[in-house]
Amino acid sequence: MTVDRKLRRKVLLTSFLNTFAKHGLDKTSMRYLIVESGISSSFIYEMFEGRDQMVIETIRYYYQSLIDANDAMRKDENLTFIDFLNNVENLAVSNLMYDRFVMQSILHPGYRPRVFDLVEQLMADQAALCVELAEKEGIQTEYAKVAMDYLYSLLNSYAIMMNEELFHTQMDRMRKFWNCLQQGEEPKPTWQL
Repeated sequence: MTVDRKLRRKVLLTSFLNTFAKHGLDKTSMRYLIVESGISSSFIYEMFEGRDQMVIETIRYYYQSLIDANDAMRKDENLTFIDFLNNVENLAVSNLMYDRFVMQSILHPGYRPRVFDLVEQLMADQAALCVELAEKEGIQTEYAKVAMDYLYSLLNSYAIMMNEELFHTQMDRMRKFWNCLQQGEEPKPTWQL
């Protein structure tokens, strides 16, 4: 694939991601995908076998960007867990519509088996980074694992409910929980924070 084709494929996948996010998985037709991409249907069909492949490749493209962001965080030697939480929160807020599309795909029986490996890879990478940060900061790793489970629960709830105020309130509680851990205090349940 030439550089031009690679670039056009990336443009297409970005367009598909935006189109799926805008209309939702079930309401996004081939026509929407073609029209909103601005690229000829013959080129699109040359690149993709059909809508199913477009969905899978779009999710893979999106998740690779998240995995790359996680790798970039891992390379930051000054990264703290609070920085990590802030980065994850900012990604969640800026990518809410994309995450909703991915959740729709994961819940769809036809797509889940073909995309869940990416979800698991990202979660495993983030959990590993979380544990690394906990060890670096002298915090028990089981607390870090609880914090990550809580974080994923918040992110999924946010993607479903789209309630930004509730999400930020819960993220603040998460930070207070982590601050207790950093200061060597016994953490309180988050509902008491």
